[in-house]
Parts: sequence; structure tokens; C-alpha cells
Amino acid sequence: MKYICLCLLISLAASCQREKELSDFDKFTGRWTLYIVEIQADSASNWKPRQDHYRNRKGFILYDGRGGMGVHHVTEDYDKYKFEGSGGLDSLTFEDLRHLADNFVYFGKYKVNDSLKVVEHHIESTNFQNRWGTVAKRKYFFSGDTLILSPITDKYPKTRLKWTSLIDK
Repeated sequence: MKYICLCLLISLAASCQREKELSDFDKFTGRWTLYIVEIQADSASNWKPRQDHYRNRKGFILYDGRGGMGVHHVTEDYDKYKFEGSGGLDSLTFEDLRHLADNFVYFGKYKVNDSLKVVEHHIESTNFQNRWGTVAKRKYFFSGDTLILSPITDKYPKTRLKWTSLIDK
């Protein structure tokens, strides 16, 4: 009888501990800041920081914990650019327009598939109209306060974005 009671207590304690663990959906909740964008040339290569227009990008991704999300990232020193145009849209120069094109943003709903370790971003609004109504699938991995998102593709080079959790208090 002692052993049965002991087994029941251990089972109860273990089940309570499992309830305290966050689901992957819950782990996404909050604001994240872009730490680095990396590239892998082929399956045998190491991940390296991207050196093209994705070099030193900065930005944020937000998961609201209820299924809504948004992402915005820009080139290094995006905020320091001085527009050549003098005012409204009609005055923007070619360089002004190129600068604005380096701004990447979308919003929508998200779903998490814990077993496949995939998050789906159902894009409802974006600055690239050909992506409206599409689904961006990302493999994900959590490492401490870092969220790693990798667009799902069979082609190389592959890209991954590392996001660091922001603690808002």
C-alpha cells in the first residue's frame, strides 16, 4: 500500500510539473528584436552572417499570444537616411524609393505546429502586394532567450533569423 501511495504522489507531482511548462505557442508570445541574419551556402557549410542587403538588419517581431503577429525589419542605418525629395510622394527620387524598398513588414495571424516545429504566418497585410494572402512557413527553435526562424525551402543558400526576447516591464 505504501508503494502505491508513493507512486500516486510521484505521478501527481510529475503531472503538475508538466502543466507548468509553456507550450511552444506560449513561448512565442511577446516582442523580439532581430539579432542577426545568417546564411548557409550548402548542407556542409557553417552558418555565417549575411553580407548583402540583409547585413546588420534590425527590427522587431511581435506575437500577441492570441494568434496575431507582425514583423518589421530594415537595413542598417535605415533611420539615418536623409531623403532627397522635398516633401510628398511625387517628390521622391529614385534613391528615396530604393531606400523605402529596404523596409520589410507584414502582419497577420500565426499558427504553431509543435510536433513539426513550424510556425505559419498567414499574411494579411504587407508592403509587397504579391505576398498578401500567402502563408510564410518557418522552422523554429528556441535557445534560451533566442528564437531562431528559418524560412522553409529546399534550395541553398538557406537563411535563418535570430531574434532575442525583449522583456517589457
